[in-house]
Amino acid sequence: MATAPTDIEREFVDSFLGDREALDGYRREVDESGLVEHLERETAWFWDAVKGETARGGRYNTGRVTGRDGYDEGLYLYSIVRALKPDVAVETGVCNGVSTAFLLLALKENGRGTLHSIDYPEIAGEDYAPDELWEGKGGAVIPPGKESGWMIPDELKEGWDLRLGKSQDELPPLLEGLGEIDLFMHDSEHSYECMSFEFATAYPALREGGVLIADDITENAAMAEFAEAHGRAPIPIGAKMAFLVK
Repeated sequence: MATAPTDIEREFVDSFLGDREALDGYRREVDESGLVEHLERETAWFWDAVKGETARGGRYNTGRVTGRDGYDEGLYLYSIVRALKPDVAVETGVCNGVSTAFLLLALKENGRGTLHSIDYPEIAGEDYAPDELWEGKGGAVIPPGKESGWMIPDELKEGWDLRLGKSQDELPPLLEGLGEIDLFMHDSEHSYECMSFEFATAYPALREGGVLIADDITENAAMAEFAEAHGRAPIPIGAKMAFLVK
């Protein structure tokens, strides 16, 4: 029996996708891919790996230390990429790779496109200088001995370009080298300054009709102010995630 669409699902279909059957089809593709089951296995391993480790300011006591809570947002990310069919996509913030995996799965299904990602990871149990990580950073960490995106299935990494460093340093030269892009996703440092910088840097490179996505938009007013300044209405795909179309 089909479930009634949520408000987020209804707005996503009405404002962007235009077809509820298309969303149902994308959901079936994700289900049949086995990605969610893979991520669940890796998440179970993650919790065992970081058991007893301490984070900055206390123990890992948040349900989002893997970088994602549930997979509804992943479905919407997958659907955006499937519908948009980007040739060039850029993402800041990878961590363990949950969201990245959905983006890459969609690119693989499209049969085209490359995802260029930037990440500045925090490794569980390691010490960092006071100013090395942004002050408001939450608990999303990578287990000791693992690298950014370690949760991503190997078969999805063919269309993936990963570079390590802070977006403030890495994003401008990356965009300069790429030229026009089709999709940009912010999921790195969720400070007002960094989010505003990334939006202002990526938007000029985004083609008309391209998509800009941001996570943790409730942390500050950066996304709301940027959207208003450009006459765009953010479309929510989660409690803290939204996107706009240029």
